[in-house]
Amino acid sequence: MKENFWIDELDNIEPDASYNQLLSNLTKNELNEMRKLWDFHGISQLNKAELIQELIKRIADNLESWIQYLGSEQTEFLKEIIMQCERYSGAYIEVNEFTFHIAEYFQARGVVFLGQNQETAFFLIPEKLRSKIKAILNKKSIKKQIRLNDSYIKYAVGSAVYYGVLTPELLYNSLERFLTPEWRIDPLDVVVEYGEFSVLAYSAGPFFVLGAVEDASDILIERESRSDLDYYIPSKKEVENAYQKGHPSWNLAQRRFKKKLTSDYKLPDEEAEKVLFSFYLMINNNISTAEIIRILAENFGIDIFEEKDELIKLINDFHNNTKQWILKGYSPAELNRG
Repeated sequence: MKENFWIDELDNIEPDASYNQLLSNLTKNELNEMRKLWDFHGISQLNKAELIQELIKRIADNLESWIQYLGSEQTEFLKEIIMQCERYSGAYIEVNEFTFHIAEYFQARGVVFLGQNQETAFFLIPEKLRSKIKAILNKKSIKKQIRLNDSYIKYAVGSAVYYGVLTPELLYNSLERFLTPEWRIDPLDVVVEYGEFSVLAYSAGPFFVLGAVEDASDILIERESRSDLDYYIPSKKEVENAYQKGHPSWNLAQRRFKKKLTSDYKLPDEEAEKVLFSFYLMINNNISTAEIIRILAENFGIDIFEEKDELIKLINDFHNNTKQWILKGYSPAELNRG
């Protein structure tokens, strides 16, 4: 999408707008949603002006209790916005689908506001909050907690690559296998908060769901039907690699298929990697082999009738050796080997 589309969607705000003015631009319903997100009680019946004053005070007073649940991806964004606000009266960052999603996350908290001025998009943290956020982020205890939160997030995302959906039990088991959680801050709360922020994964109640999952409930139902099957337990290195790559390391069957794409069909290595990743996700989202073959032919211009038998065998091997969310992290081939 073009950047102009995003700018056209934004309200006009002034670079020096006060916290009161920024909140006043929101509707009463939006302010109430903000109140609910912060879990502020006893102010739901106030009129808009009174509600704004209470939110200004309570958000400032509760910043640290929220920041201690964040990872460095979230806090580094806050630091960048603060630095640019102090230097340029606003943060002029390219607006796209990703940054717009981040802006929605922070604005829902009433901390960062995205608007436009003179047809240019910019982010703004109210001056009233900047010094408080900076002071909180400079605390040794907060820095330590953010580093720990990063570990929770890394192993949660890496584990979700294998399972698609992490229940609280799966999450705790995964973290305790690789870390020594410090329970002053519940790791589940950290991971769920990250799910509200990230595009890699999302939160659905207490469940942490990989962003590529199309039907989380179907995965849970399928896994429940396999109650006699224990979960696959990836190693620490496997989880760390999955976090970095977004998929388990390619096995022999998948590498053979890639070689076919690059050698016989002359796909560039990067394009072949995209095909493998797309097929991995389609298999995990229960797309049939026949549909995968059709997509291969249409989207990548591959003649599926040339060496048809060998190609279909490679795709079937790819499918049978792909670790699947509904199979609790195993591939069909692993289960058949028993």
